[in-house]
Amino acid sequence: MKVCIVYESKYGNGKKCVEYLQNIIKAKGYDIDSFSIREIKPNLLPEADFYIFSSPTHIGNVPWKMRRFLKKIKPIGGIKYALMTTCINPDTKVIQKMEEILSKKGMIKISETKIKVKGMKGPLEEKYKEKLDAFAEEIFG
Repeated sequence: MKVCIVYESKYGNGKKCVEYLQNIIKAKGYDIDSFSIREIKPNLLPEADFYIFSSPTHIGNVPWKMRRFLKKIKPIGGIKYALMTTCINPDTKVIQKMEEILSKKGMIKISETKIKVKGMKGPLEEKYKEKLDAFAEEIFG
């Protein structure tokens, strides 16, 4: 199975989560690529069997660069994906807003996770690795 992670990370918290998650997925034997939205254009998104999209929260919303990226992805109906966000407030609606955009592309959400940060710039919550382990297990078994 080919997995592709696409992420935005302003202060490095999201990138740290993506790197950890990437190692878990590789250890399970999957082929995986990860890209910052600053490294790839939506129309050049590599073909994959499964996507993970990761975004920080910006004032309770999806950052405009990530929102714009998701909106520009070509429709890829039937493809499964998962969502991850780093946030101060776990009641954020970022996951739901990202899901609204991707569901219009015909994509199917399988899982989601929220990783708390202790302040605007971090650090990540102490148990972020355990949450990511559980997230990967839910998706890939």
